[in-house]
Amino acid sequence: MSKSNTPSVGPSIQLCLPLAKLALAASLAAGLAACGETRAVGSVGYVKGFGGLVAADEPQAVVAARDVLSAGGTAADAAVALYFTLAVTQPSTASLGGGGVCLVHDKKKKITEMVDFLPRAGSGATGVRLATGVPGSVRGFYSIHAKYGKFRWESLLGEGEKLARLGTPVSRAFAADLAVGARMLANDPVARQVFFPGGRPLVEGQTFEQRDLAALYSRLRRAPGEFYTGAFAQSLAAAVENAGGSMNATDLFNMRPNHSPALTVKHGDEVFHFALPPAVAGAVAARMSTALEDRWASTPVEERPHLLAETAARAFADRAAWMNPDGSAKTAFFSDTGKNMLTGYDPARHQSVQADKANDALPAASFVVLDAEGNGVACNVTTYGLFGTGRMLAGTGIFMAAAPGVNSGPPAVGPVMAVNPNVQELRFAAAASGGVTGATALTQVLLDTQIAGVKLDAAVAAPRVHHSGNPDVLFIEEGKMDAALLTQRGHQVKALALPSRVNALQCGTGRPNFVKCSAVADPRGFGMAAIVGKD
Repeated sequence: MSKSNTPSVGPSIQLCLPLAKLALAASLAAGLAACGETRAVGSVGYVKGFGGLVAADEPQAVVAARDVLSAGGTAADAAVALYFTLAVTQPSTASLGGGGVCLVHDKKKKITEMVDFLPRAGSGATGVRLATGVPGSVRGFYSIHAKYGKFRWESLLGEGEKLARLGTPVSRAFAADLAVGARMLANDPVARQVFFPGGRPLVEGQTFEQRDLAALYSRLRRAPGEFYTGAFAQSLAAAVENAGGSMNATDLFNMRPNHSPALTVKHGDEVFHFALPPAVAGAVAARMSTALEDRWASTPVEERPHLLAETAARAFADRAAWMNPDGSAKTAFFSDTGKNMLTGYDPARHQSVQADKANDALPAASFVVLDAEGNGVACNVTTYGLFGTGRMLAGTGIFMAAAPGVNSGPPAVGPVMAVNPNVQELRFAAAASGGVTGATALTQVLLDTQIAGVKLDAAVAAPRVHHSGNPDVLFIEEGKMDAALLTQRGHQVKALALPSRVNALQCGTGRPNFVKCSAVADPRGFGMAAIVGKD
């Protein structure tokens, strides 16, 4: 679906002209001054009034999405522009070599669904070759655009291509990832050419170019299907083989995004929508929310960290019964909602559980978008490792993803949405990163905002706790919480900087506007949130 008759995002301006052909020059000037300028749909500034919300891990990607919303694009259009910009500005977590999972709400179509395009292991992921995930992002976001977008596909990739070709400064968010991954990247000769100018790793503010990636974007703008079929797909598979990976051209051809109903939990007039396995953070958060939605508001504030920790430990312990190593679900998953998870819960005492040690894949990126009509998109994208396997594929500018359950843990991703189905209003959307801690953080923000009535910015900034059952340790945020009430309940407490990051948005009832809606980027990271339009 090309949407060939829909507008591109651009700077065009239309002037209204006076009707009288023979008007005097003074009259013409006065007529133009009174008329002013009217921006065409597809031009930044087209939307008057409230234009939407966006929050993400990296500021330049937020700006790209903001401009699409300002030009009149849908949430899906903005999400596509955001992702393909993020893949340039933060390839450590969003490279085209990976994939992801999104929740999409379309108010007019009365749809809230999950789109799963997470990488699965290539067909040769056993043996001596490096287990490789099959890229899903290009087809995934193209399928979202085909179903929910309005603007032309090629225009939404333009900002990403420009930044890759002409250069972009290293943001603080990307600089933090580079500082961690520099030693690994130094071992890859292709990555060194991009990220080690003059033999030294890039630092914040330094401009870098990605010419191979820009050439790939030029191809994708014209024919995104070539990423999975034909000559380019063959060359991509050959690049994986040359890098020691396990994916082939048949794996690329067979990669398909899956649109399906999400996992739901009802609370009052709202329905919470979660991503299904293999997005295991969504599945764990759904089970936790099922167990907690009827008791969170009535639980004393000082008890809630203990209650959340006990629930999290049980939810992670339960995974052994339903989760495969790659995050996919066994049949048992669909027979237990988690409603009885807190049977025997003791508000005064910690109870240990028998759980496998969680090894969830840590690095991921998250973002949320809402447009002026109330449509929304919430996504996680990942390569199952910081910079994937650490190997950049020659001639492509993309990082080869790891394979879930083989050389990385299950996908610790899974966004959430809260929708009132009676009026089809999106009330809340969030996505978290941070590996095993992401599901607990996501659940806490959801419950605080949608059940306990905490303001969004306070809920995202609130001190967090996490317990995954094994080890039997309750982790709390260093310097943000008094451990006394937890140690008194028998918890072994350890304070540290938790890696979870939550990007979220929230709207009150009625048509979205500046007063009812807000968006927040987690203050623990270096992302940004933006409100679109002029009040």
